[in-house]
Amino acid sequence: MWKTLQAVESLTIHGAHEAGGKRASVSEVNNAVQAVYSHTMTRSRFSHLSVATCPLPIPLPFPSIFGNLIGQCGELLGNPISSYPSRGSLDVHSIPMAARLRSSSAVLPFLEKRLGNLRRLGIQQGAIGTQVVRSWGFGNDDLVDIGENLSKMVTTLDPHSEVSSDSD
Repeated sequence: MWKTLQAVESLTIHGAHEAGGKRASVSEVNNAVQAVYSHTMTRSRFSHLSVATCPLPIPLPFPSIFGNLIGQCGELLGNPISSYPSRGSLDVHSIPMAARLRSSSAVLPFLEKRLGNLRRLGIQQGAIGTQVVRSWGFGNDDLVDIGENLSKMVTTLDPHSEVSSDSD
């Protein structure tokens, strides 16, 4: 969609199948995504890939919205199951899922605000959020690392930004 390299992207993939119908491993999915991105110019500046071998379970009261070409594990069938015009959670137990969220520099105000809040409420001497983040298990070094990463994202997405890292 966007052709800019200055983008942020998150990919989440659950229960992917190989060509033969067997569930793909995390490393197989990771390798496949990396292979696709190695041949394209739409790779994001920052990206995160989350892969799980387990598909999304279908809750029992789920309505019958799947057609007769969907198998029990969400796979596409070659031949329709003629006895079922539509199928629900009793017939389809789980489905593979993939989601891709991508943002261009439009995410910049969000990142800048989070960076400012992190610095003001967590990193600065005597910040009011220090005790809260400590209770969550974060130390000051963790917050500084998070701040540096956010600062790098902001600087990369907006080279004219005047944001500087506290470690500079």
